[in-house]
Amino acid sequence: MINIGICDDNIIYLEYLQQLLKTQYIDCDNVTINTLEPTELSSLIMTGSCLYDIILTDIDMGIFNGIDFAKEINRINSSCIIIFISNYINYATEVYEASHIYFVLKSEVEKRLPKALDKAFSVLHSRHSKYYTFRFQNIDYKISLDDITHVEALGRYLYIHDNKNSYKCIKSLKTTLNELSDDFVRCHNSYVVNMNHIQSISRTDCVLTNKINIPISMTFSKSFQASYVKFVSKKLS
Repeated sequence: MINIGICDDNIIYLEYLQQLLKTQYIDCDNVTINTLEPTELSSLIMTGSCLYDIILTDIDMGIFNGIDFAKEINRINSSCIIIFISNYINYATEVYEASHIYFVLKSEVEKRLPKALDKAFSVLHSRHSKYYTFRFQNIDYKISLDDITHVEALGRYLYIHDNKNSYKCIKSLKTTLNELSDDFVRCHNSYVVNMNHIQSISRTDCVLTNKINIPISMTFSKSFQASYVKFVSKKLS
């Protein structure tokens, strides 16, 4: 099941967008679509309960700002895919302050939204794939997700580690995390770990099954701990 949240301070437009998704773009048997007023999304963010897979949000919403919402969602639910929808083209550069996949003008929503959703569903599909593929220096790589222990950002390069090898590529850690499965979580500005390979965790670090210590920063500690508890609970259920 894929959970989509739509946030706007214009109730009429909010209902229009929900209906647009339901009737034209989404197979409702596999997707839930919820409308959220800015106060509701703010409350979910404050309580760490924003668990949507995809969020479509306006930007200029009175005292609330969709870019600020997106920054916080990036922090507490890094796997959530953000699509910005706005009346104002001048926000097209400001949105890069937060991780997102698409910016859609409201005047072009019926034309552009299908492309944005196609991209979002493509990202979700890739997370459920059994392999991670990438290209570096004209060489294509295909690595089993089960084998990846952690991903490390070092300078302008990214290093994807398994128990035997390390693979180098040029990508951002945010982009790579969005392309991986839900078993991967960010614990530090420079690290993403595969929770299947965690042997133990403490307040400041986690030890992987290959005995490598990975630091847990204060910035990501809360979201990391919550993701790991959810992961373990799911495994035990």
